[in-house]
Amino acid sequence: MASRITMRQIEALRAAVLTGGASSAARLLNVSQPSVSRLLADLEREVGFSLFDRSNRRLRPTPECEVLYAEAEGLFAGLNGISARANEIRQAGLGQLRVACMPSLSSGVLPKVIGQFCRARPEVQISISSYGSATVVEWVARGLVDVGIALKPLESPGVESQPLIATELVCAMPANHRLARKSVIVPKDLSDVDFIGLTDDRLSWGAIANVMHEAGITPRRRISTQRAYTAYALVAEGVGVTVVEPFTAHAFRERGVVTRPFVPRIPLAFYLFFPIGKPPSGIAREFCTAIQEFLQRITPTR
Repeated sequence: MASRITMRQIEALRAAVLTGGASSAARLLNVSQPSVSRLLADLEREVGFSLFDRSNRRLRPTPECEVLYAEAEGLFAGLNGISARANEIRQAGLGQLRVACMPSLSSGVLPKVIGQFCRARPEVQISISSYGSATVVEWVARGLVDVGIALKPLESPGVESQPLIATELVCAMPANHRLARKSVIVPKDLSDVDFIGLTDDRLSWGAIANVMHEAGITPRRRISTQRAYTAYALVAEGVGVTVVEPFTAHAFRERGVVTRPFVPRIPLAFYLFFPIGKPPSGIAREFCTAIQEFLQRITPTR
């Protein structure tokens, strides 16, 4: 019989019990007094018993009303709990962030970004995985992480992507190296210097080799490594120069590493990846904004 009870009727009941009158209940609910009276009358008709003693100017709850009111308070407590939880989610996201990132950014960039992010969001738990681009995209597609950061593969089913930042490779060298006096580095400048080569073709190292070949230059490649961070560390030790992504340079400035533009330009673009059909959480969106702003600040301009 009470299946047609509405939430608005329960609100009117609660307001009437709390305030003791239809007029004051109407003010609490920001509606007219006749509206409250009608809601209470409809509710009494639905439940089949009187809710208030109306023998004087005030509404005095009947014993039956007291029982119903107790149930209503439990309902409102539950709603308030849901509202509080929704506010927590809105303010702090889901409290967990899983990131997969290729090594060129996970070593030199992510620690800085996450350090700042954690200070602003101490309640958030973050996990970081470092893989090559193909694995990053695969993990995103499988829903194992919330955000992926990588180069854009030729095919990326199961994920959505958006540009993170586009830049160009630079030449990194010790600050006291003779090439540091030049404003721009060209292939012929590298013909007679110890060169630190990179063997990961996904980061445009194939393009570097092509540029050198077209210029007729064969660098004196003493050391090779897969990771840009390692290449920067070797430059800091003074064992050679390299052509590399520009982002990690900020981590080695205090160790005497400088960068110069490299010509011809070799473009480099990173993307953010998200699982298809699963919108990123507020925390994930905040993190993506934070890393994009950080990369923009540290990326050298021509």
